[in-house]
Amino acid sequence: MRESTSILRGILLSAVVGVGTVCGAPPGAPTHPRVNDVEAPVGIGAAPSFGWRVQDADADEIQTRYQILVASSREGLASGMGDMWDSGPVASRLQNHVPYGGERLESDRRYYWQVRTWDRDDQPGPYSEPDVFVVGLLDAGAWSGAGWIRRDTDVADDTTYYRKAAALPDKEIERAAVYISSAHKYALYVNGVLVGKGPAYHYPRYQYYNGYDVTSLLKAGADNQFAIFNHWFGSGQGRPANARGVIMKAVVHYADGSRAEVVTDETWRQAAADQWVPGQRRRNGEGVGYIERIDARRMIPDWYRPGFDDSEWELATLIGEHPTPPWTGDLAPDLTRIVETERAPAAIANLGEGTYVVDLGKVYAGTPRIAFSGGEAGAEVAMLGGFRLDADGAVDPAHNQNTDLRFYALLSGGDFVFEPAEYFGMRYFQIEGSPMPITEANFSFIERYSAMDAGRSSFESPDAVLNGVWELMKHSIPVCAQEAFVDTPTREKGGFLGDAAIQSLAAMPVYAERLLTRRSLNEFLQSMDQHWSDEEDRGRINAVYPNGDGARDIPDYTQAYLVWVWAYYMETGDRPFLAANYRRFKEVADYVIRHRDPATGLIRDLTGGGGAYLHGIVDWPADMRFGYDMTAARTVINGWAYADFEIMSRIAAALGYPADRDAYRRLADELSAAMGDRLLNEDGVYIDGLDADGTPSAHVSQHANMFPLALGIVPEAARDTVIAAVKERRMSVGMVTVWWLIRALGEADEGEHLLELFTNPEWYGWARSLERGATTTWESWTADETGQSLSHAWGAAGLEGYVRYILGVTPLAPQYETVRIKPLAFGDRLPYARGVVPTDRGDIAVAWERTPEAFRMQVALPANVRARVVLPRGGGADTAVLVNGESVEAEEDGRYLAVEDVGSGTHEFVRIGRAAPIGE
Repeated sequence: MRESTSILRGILLSAVVGVGTVCGAPPGAPTHPRVNDVEAPVGIGAAPSFGWRVQDADADEIQTRYQILVASSREGLASGMGDMWDSGPVASRLQNHVPYGGERLESDRRYYWQVRTWDRDDQPGPYSEPDVFVVGLLDAGAWSGAGWIRRDTDVADDTTYYRKAAALPDKEIERAAVYISSAHKYALYVNGVLVGKGPAYHYPRYQYYNGYDVTSLLKAGADNQFAIFNHWFGSGQGRPANARGVIMKAVVHYADGSRAEVVTDETWRQAAADQWVPGQRRRNGEGVGYIERIDARRMIPDWYRPGFDDSEWELATLIGEHPTPPWTGDLAPDLTRIVETERAPAAIANLGEGTYVVDLGKVYAGTPRIAFSGGEAGAEVAMLGGFRLDADGAVDPAHNQNTDLRFYALLSGGDFVFEPAEYFGMRYFQIEGSPMPITEANFSFIERYSAMDAGRSSFESPDAVLNGVWELMKHSIPVCAQEAFVDTPTREKGGFLGDAAIQSLAAMPVYAERLLTRRSLNEFLQSMDQHWSDEEDRGRINAVYPNGDGARDIPDYTQAYLVWVWAYYMETGDRPFLAANYRRFKEVADYVIRHRDPATGLIRDLTGGGGAYLHGIVDWPADMRFGYDMTAARTVINGWAYADFEIMSRIAAALGYPADRDAYRRLADELSAAMGDRLLNEDGVYIDGLDADGTPSAHVSQHANMFPLALGIVPEAARDTVIAAVKERRMSVGMVTVWWLIRALGEADEGEHLLELFTNPEWYGWARSLERGATTTWESWTADETGQSLSHAWGAAGLEGYVRYILGVTPLAPQYETVRIKPLAFGDRLPYARGVVPTDRGDIAVAWERTPEAFRMQVALPANVRARVVLPRGGGADTAVLVNGESVEAEEDGRYLAVEDVGSGTHEFVRIGRAAPIGE
């Protein structure tokens, strides 16, 4: 362990930029400038927010003030003039989601900005390097001249090419941006180069657009080729029908101050992408799309490149300049982006007679890309994606998530590249009737996911299963992070509220994910207007959104929304989001309040759902309820309600509404008391609820007991029996609520049992899934036996256990201004762990080890973060802790000792063992 400790020290020292030995120096120039959580974004809205990382060579440093300058020119910024906004010195430790407060910003305008900070000694540092952001097209007028265009067709699965060559004058181009939207999907090319793909799905009234900088792709004094591929394919679980159409506006700015525009209009040429043979079957009843049969003989090579002859193509139909029905609102900017990565096969098996099975190594979401050559023109190659192999090594169609994962290629007799338009999740891909051997040279898989940073977080321990479960869950997040946090990339591709909240809760502290989370939170608020605007429906939120099947809610998914909101706020400190949507948050809480039974004080028969979801889902699939009694007043629903009221009290406090703060606090306290009075049985454990006539349920579930335990509302006299009830049921919950089980065990200080939950393959859980071949988390613990989804990222909820309870990192104040570092006591079960947790202020690194002699922990904190560091007490009555080699009297905290107000830098904490092993 001594060698590993020195390695840990090197990892930790490199994790925090700027920690050194210089004392009393002013702060350095801030780094990592961000606008709306993106570096140098193009196409943002009219109300940007700013972020940065504080740089300070001194340990124990905070930011006491900041100053932001925003200028309309680089020269103005260089002269120290913030002609658009000079915030002046602002006393604040906030360093992200700082709202813009200057002059009105203009559409398609580039602005320059920089920031400086002051340290705890009130010393200012230098300004950051100048950075830029480009405002998008803010209103319908800014799209002037650009029209929505389409190809006239009634094909249900419509694939169309559009082209336009635009001559640009021979003068210096200063900058150029292109703004584009479509229903449903586009791929944009400029002069033969792929610029981007999008947009996210939405209803026409909320239609998204994307912005890109294309300065480097344009050629002065020449024709410039713009080309768009468009795919429209009706409505589905996570996709409204919308209407066929594409719109684009490119704006070119010249050094002499003039500008030129290239817009979609009736002069564009269009043609059907004929290689997609029409009239194919739907893949399933969820609306994920159609089987793709691609005929290489009908391909149009180089359709997107300059010089291609499109003179025989027809002109596009102009639907109308924006706004035009159905796109009558202002198009909304979206900064999320889909990232595509080309992956080589992990293995390729030759089954004989032209049949090959490619193993990707893990489940990924994306599309196969195959460079076919030879064969007889018109010959069919049948292909099949899947998740499992049969006894003969072929793809087993029984594990297809009720989705037809067949693909077909019709050969040309020559060379062509087969690449479907729409993605699916899969691990295996089978090719039958291949005209040539399938090898790494001609097969790759184009993985896709919403952009997020996988490299900033890490976890390592000596337990191979614990490490494997971390990797299983971490890998699952991007598989389902697509245009939305989808439940699965195969069967439904639906942005379900419950799934999205669970995935986001894991993605934020592990992937530093922000953009998809914020956009999804806003979309579910929009669903309230789209589907639940009647007075009696106020506060309800759609269960999946955007979607193609109208109003449909699940009551406890609506309840989960406020829990998600608070987690987002604690990660980001995005107070403007809270302030802008406070009224809607209150409507959610009021919807729950309307269902309070005055006779019992409990929430009962929460309106919404249907069938197996009526009045609440509790858990899913239904067998993952483990016999939960679906009573009128359900303990789980009341647990969610307590969380909603308690969170609303916190939100009201954060926004400065003391009356609301106190009112929601009273509601939470009253509900907690009612649950204790009505739902605890004579054995001191929680029952599943009360029937409509008030009769107590006879069933005691893990669900009913873990919620109060996680929420901290179990009466002290019942605490031991409730903990025992939770532990003795091992894993008796499904993926919808498993994160509450993690919290219950973590908050109850049951570290050893928590590790068992993660690593025991004899119990339902992640270790069992790993042992049975999982490479992504599943829809249920028995999905491989029941035919359920083998790619459901809601199982990644357990990542919270690693971050909060093994590494021990929990924000105590928004944006990690203050954190707690408290790894649980694991006895002899885990000798060490180390890892990194990303935050908006920088990365927090933790490494701890337990030996018979001592517990040692090293913590690296970025500047402007302060921590409460908590260590297992071990044996002995004293409270001494060595902090960076000096003895400090720590604060007693149960089985732990706490060191308060630890500042930035790298610190070592040692608790010397006494009479008993550390952790006992």
